[in-house]
Amino acid sequence: MDKAGPEAASPLERELDLLMRRQGITVPEAYRAGVLAGYEDLKRMTAVLRQPRQAESEPSNVFHLDALLRGR
Repeated sequence: MDKAGPEAASPLERELDLLMRRQGITVPEAYRAGVLAGYEDLKRMTAVLRQPRQAESEPSNVFHLDALLRGR
């Protein structure tokens, strides 16, 4: 994350820095860009997961042991 000053960091960088500081986690400078990219992806995925869905959106994979062992 840019060390030019707090005002130069993006809102996402500031959010990640705050969360890391609260947890006492120090991210080495060499990994910061990767951690930020991962955090951005995680935020995007959680936004998708928290959307309301219909029953049809759920997977239909149901496994019954009897059906799998039939014929053995």
